[in-house]
Amino acid sequence: MKDLTISVVIPCLNEENTIGYCIEKAIMGIKSSGLKGEIIVSDNGSDDNSIEIASEAGVVVIKTDEIYGPKNNPRGYGSGLNAGINAANGEYIIMGDSDSTYDFEDIPKFVEELSNGSDLVVGNRFSGGIENGAMPFLNRYLGNPFLSYIARKLFNSKIRDFNCGIRAFTKKAYKKMDLKSTGMEFATEMIAKASLLNLNVSEVPTTLSISISPRTPHLKPFRDGFRVLSLLIAYSFIALFNKSFNVILSIFVPIYLTLILFAPLEIKEIEISFGALSVFQNIVLITLILKSMLKITSKLFPEFIENNTNTKKDRNFGLVFLSIGISLYLIEFFYWSSLGFGAINQIFNLKVLSLASVFVTYGIFESFRIFIVISLKYFPKN
Repeated sequence: MKDLTISVVIPCLNEENTIGYCIEKAIMGIKSSGLKGEIIVSDNGSDDNSIEIASEAGVVVIKTDEIYGPKNNPRGYGSGLNAGINAANGEYIIMGDSDSTYDFEDIPKFVEELSNGSDLVVGNRFSGGIENGAMPFLNRYLGNPFLSYIARKLFNSKIRDFNCGIRAFTKKAYKKMDLKSTGMEFATEMIAKASLLNLNVSEVPTTLSISISPRTPHLKPFRDGFRVLSLLIAYSFIALFNKSFNVILSIFVPIYLTLILFAPLEIKEIEISFGALSVFQNIVLITLILKSMLKITSKLFPEFIENNTNTKKDRNFGLVFLSIGISLYLIEFFYWSSLGFGAINQIFNLKVLSLASVFVTYGIFESFRIFIVISLKYFPKN
């Protein structure tokens, strides 16, 4: 291992009453791990004595205003952590809040899991113990469990505490995740992307205590909860909908084809006409188009999309679908011409045109995707 193995990153915003305590605990945690390390305090614009206290303690102090610029600094939880992590030299990164609610003496637990092959290790406050009054009632029994449950289902994750503020990861894994969030949703994005990238994610019990100097939390439950939920929905599109497209098609394509063959028909005094055929045609077509668009994004955006879309086995039959659709249009045209361009069987006409429209539209989208893929080979994204 390298001489400098652990980097403890502590985001800070006006924590003069607790930052020194957290640094002392982090030093003890590093010593207990038996490894060498550094402590980085990433200050997010404090106007109290936090910076001075951290500097006197001999740790590395990063000022986010100097990293992002005073006018461009988002001054959020995520931006503070990102600045500190990017400055870290350790192979293993430990992150934890500076309000003294997390116990940095748990560092050895996290280091052990990383040493055993984990890419990301998340603390679990619910299994480790939450001191009475350390977490608001709604957050403890509603907010955190609810958001964690949704996240587990969306990303097929076993993590029970998605929002725990103390966690550890390798520097390599962090670079691979390429996190973008600047606010409190940073922690959730980390686990979501780790799951989408198929990284090895584990958890260890940790505690949550009342701060030695209680103050108004930086966390805004409704605002930050909404941001977390929005992020989950955005990332779950990749994890959830790619599989859902196939499920939707397996349900609605047989219904659509049945209507093509037998509409109009009557089932238990319910008459199903061409309006229903049109509805199911649109459902099938929209699903096919979205599936095609998702394949396009897999060529334009990060690696975690490719990991969840099986693009390496992808085959494009756009020209085949387009040819079938055009052939159906031609069949319809010659059928009409055989009748002297006069009255035509409307049932046959509507069914053929419906099928032709699906094949042509989807064929155009898939053919367009061919040109995108070919173009990217000659004009790769930097």
